[in-house]
Amino acid sequence: MINVKKIAPRQGVVNGPLLFWSFLSAVVILGVIQILRRARLRNQQTNWKQIGLVIAAGTASGFTNTFYIQALKLIPVAVAAVMLMQAVWLSTLLGAVIHHRRPSRLQVVSIILVLIGTILAAGLFPITQALSPWGLILSFLAACSYACTMQFTASLGNNLDPLSKTWLLCLGAFILIAIVWAPQLITAPTTPATVGWGVLIALFSMVFPLVMYSLFMPYLELGIGPILSSLELPASIVVAFVLLDETIDWVQMVGVVIIITAVILPNVLNMRRIRS
Repeated sequence: MINVKKIAPRQGVVNGPLLFWSFLSAVVILGVIQILRRARLRNQQTNWKQIGLVIAAGTASGFTNTFYIQALKLIPVAVAAVMLMQAVWLSTLLGAVIHHRRPSRLQVVSIILVLIGTILAAGLFPITQALSPWGLILSFLAACSYACTMQFTASLGNNLDPLSKTWLLCLGAFILIAIVWAPQLITAPTTPATVGWGVLIALFSMVFPLVMYSLFMPYLELGIGPILSSLELPASIVVAFVLLDETIDWVQMVGVVIIITAVILPNVLNMRRIRS
């Protein structure tokens, strides 16, 4: 998602239509799958209240994209990426409040390592320009929304089929995007490149991640899911190196190694503890 913000504008793609077609494509793709699987909501152990809550929770993803795009207009991508990764500790904090459980010391150490690694991997320092306070606020709001997305996906509608749940989440996000970006949707042109990028983002930034969250987040220990999500930045750096021919220095590589270590560390130690 971070790299798409660099590539798509080169082809004349405008943010509003891009988001609209991304979430519309996700809703359509998952809707078709629902029809083919005959996974009707009324045949699942749910009610209209729960369906409404899951749809409302889906708006968090729409807020994440909206805040992040607006932040990129005011601050560098590196700064925005670091701010977005604050979702790691925000999600852990939110999960601790929801489930009334404190994160372990190991998880706290992993979160600190993720934040340090993110700063290095994003190439944040040295900062050579003044940063917009409003841009920082918007990027932090994107992180808050991202944290809500992870926690809501893990805690709401777990009796629903994962694909049905993902479809409802995407539907909520689409409704929000359609409302918030309506002025630009009316004035900005929709090009074939916009639709193409929209479908691509729908698959790799919404359908696959949300399905995986819905499937596996309920089974992860408190705080592990947000730490795993921090791998988004190393993946983004690899894509930037391969597709955008961007130069990756040794400091960024150290940051990537720290993030990966922070993800592996709690899982390896937990496995050893279980075996012992």
